[in-house]
Amino acid sequence: MKTSLSKSSGVKTALVLAGIILFNFAAKAQDPSLPAVNLGLANITDGITPGPGIYYANFSQIYQAHSFRDGAGNKLPTNLKVNTYTTIHQFVWLGNNKVFGGLFGLTAFLPVVRISATNAGGPTPTINNGVLGDLIVAPAIVWGNRKLFNHAYFSRAELDFYLPTGSYNHNDASNPSSHFYTFSAHYSFTYFFNRELSISSRNHINYNTKLIGTAVHPGMFYNVNFSVEQTLYKTFRAEACAYYLTQLNQDSNNGDSRYYQNVDGLANTKERVLGIGPGLAYLANQRLVLEGKVFWETAVRNREQGVRPTLQLSYKF
Repeated sequence: MKTSLSKSSGVKTALVLAGIILFNFAAKAQDPSLPAVNLGLANITDGITPGPGIYYANFSQIYQAHSFRDGAGNKLPTNLKVNTYTTIHQFVWLGNNKVFGGLFGLTAFLPVVRISATNAGGPTPTINNGVLGDLIVAPAIVWGNRKLFNHAYFSRAELDFYLPTGSYNHNDASNPSSHFYTFSAHYSFTYFFNRELSISSRNHINYNTKLIGTAVHPGMFYNVNFSVEQTLYKTFRAEACAYYLTQLNQDSNNGDSRYYQNVDGLANTKERVLGIGPGLAYLANQRLVLEGKVFWETAVRNREQGVRPTLQLSYKF
């Protein structure tokens, strides 16, 4: 999810909230913002999927954007504040059929969001009151307990298709739908150094299509979630966790990757953000997982900066 300040500010900004929602100004010449993706939704033992079956997961995230940053990381002179509550419902089916030595599965995500914005002494972007974000569907391959350097190693590969099915109105400055397609390939793993200490990582590479009905094309980008995890007591584990996003190429308009530099005088249009924080989880033989964490953002370029408390619940039926 995201929001943008006007081009008169001399910079693109975005409010990207957990998962699958997007704010966008409708002007065709507006430098686009990246779509919402998985920033810190899943961290601890993320590569582990405990066998065939049906799963349900719920991700809840509150994002408080307290400032906006330009391409050099400088704070923009605005009092705009945006608070968003996002909850994402995930449904997973993992079968017994093997593909490339792993189990084949399917998953779908449905995001729901509520947005509020204030701006003391300045304009507030109009908000689409719809609550449905864009549906995501994905095939996946899961590899179970294998060995790497004689230690347990779990992993998963997935290809996510972001479908612009959510609420969208071009007259609104903020919408629950991105209004374009995104294709995201990711690989997740969890590696155990011993029974109590592990690391996990989820690596995404993302490609966006053009905003539907326009020549505006957001650039490709990479994002990763990672964590270092330590057992505290039996099924309770603590983690130091983080996420990172960096845009790989410039946004373009009508195929021109220098459009926003030449027309709007932007040095570059690439976004970047790093979120870091602690987490605590309860894992009951991986059948039930409860995870709570909070991220503080830093190293921000061309987007908002804020705080991101997050809760995850997943259950295997």
